[in-house]
Amino acid sequence: MIKSIRLRMTITYLLLILAVMLATGIVLHNMLEQHYLSTEEENLQRTGGLVAELVSTYLREEADPVLLSSVAESFSRQIDARVIIVGPQYLVLGDSVRIGGRLGTQLEREEIESALEGQIGQTVQYSQQSEQWVLQVAVPVGLEEEAPTGAVFLSASLEPVYEALSTIRSFMFVSTLLALILAGTLAVLFAHHLTVPIKRLTEAARQMAEGDLEQNIPVTSGDEIGQLAEQFNIMAEKVKGMNQRLTRFVGDVSHELRTPLASINLCLQSLQNYEMEPQEQKEFLEDISQETQRMIYLVEDLLELTRRQEVADQKDIVPLRLVLNEVLETTIPRAERKGLLFFSEIEEELPLLQISAEALKRVLLNLLDNALKFTEEGGRVKLSAYREDETVQITVEDTGSGIPEESLPHVFERFYRVDKARSRFLGGTGLGLAICKEIVEHYGGEIGVTSLEGEGSTFFFTLPVDPALQPDYEPSPSPPGIYGS
Repeated sequence: MIKSIRLRMTITYLLLILAVMLATGIVLHNMLEQHYLSTEEENLQRTGGLVAELVSTYLREEADPVLLSSVAESFSRQIDARVIIVGPQYLVLGDSVRIGGRLGTQLEREEIESALEGQIGQTVQYSQQSEQWVLQVAVPVGLEEEAPTGAVFLSASLEPVYEALSTIRSFMFVSTLLALILAGTLAVLFAHHLTVPIKRLTEAARQMAEGDLEQNIPVTSGDEIGQLAEQFNIMAEKVKGMNQRLTRFVGDVSHELRTPLASINLCLQSLQNYEMEPQEQKEFLEDISQETQRMIYLVEDLLELTRRQEVADQKDIVPLRLVLNEVLETTIPRAERKGLLFFSEIEEELPLLQISAEALKRVLLNLLDNALKFTEEGGRVKLSAYREDETVQITVEDTGSGIPEESLPHVFERFYRVDKARSRFLGGTGLGLAICKEIVEHYGGEIGVTSLEGEGSTFFFTLPVDPALQPDYEPSPSPPGIYGS
């Protein structure tokens, strides 16, 4: 079995060219053979008709063999064919061949028999005597309304015809051979041009499978192979980026888990190796509990990341107003316990969204949780939601500690914390905002933040609205609500 695509393409092209040339040659040869034979037959019939017209008078009287042979010889020289004049009883009355001819003998042939019956007889036969193919035609002699009084038999060699056809066959053989050589050369060049990029792709894919992700295929054309190479480069770049992110993610997770584990291990060793007062033991156990809780939060957020795609792919028709109300019921008591003022400014008639309600709640709770954590007692938190053209915008504002300007571009990165010490103290894992960003962008929305350090932050995100899902929509904003102490 041939495995090389280059060899398969070359053989296929050669076989195709050979089949086309053979078919063309056979058809052309047959057409030319029929043309030559038809032309020769017409010449013999026309000449036979002239001879028949000339000798018809002589055959009614007593035939003169010398005169008839002279007529036959004269026409024979003109058409290069043997001419024989035959009487009613198949008797040869004139022959263009004087020496060794058939004069005075009977010539019984099927062509002559047809001519004596008033029809033109014609055959192509191989002559054993001359060892060549001959065309034989017999033309009746006499008026059309009378029975034939004889026949003119003409026999012409087809050697010139077949010599011409042989020359044509030789020419076509040479042409086919040259076409095969040219087609084979072009097929090899074309197959080389086609398979070299494929070999590069194969080698690059093999190296990627072995772990070498630094692959880039040179794009030398704009055809399908070039487009394939370009897409391979894009894929390789994405795989490389994903691998780098995965490596960084594993490193970040290891780092995040190492700190609480080290702290827990230190506390346990201290409890085991030192005598402590009950109060001191309680403090160490509280530290262990806090670090354990931190790890629980981290593991929960990691699990959320792994199942985020599964959750996000679950789309339902969700009333946004209903989801916001459920989130408010959870958040308002927390704000009251911390002594915060909680505001809401939500349109009464919010649109329906095609989204996972669980994923949307996760985004809202993460943003509100951060606002409550980083806002001191007496501060304010505000949740706003309104429709704007074909999107809905949701905003969470707070008067908390704010975010330094240099940290704003990084707040949605995984494990990034503005104030690492304070975030750990408050139980943050650095994954909440990254989860929010991935969920919002998965549904075609955008998320962002504005902040002034020491004055507070405003997180906002938009989600697209599908008009086909909406009933008759007329925005009618409800007055803002104020909650908390």
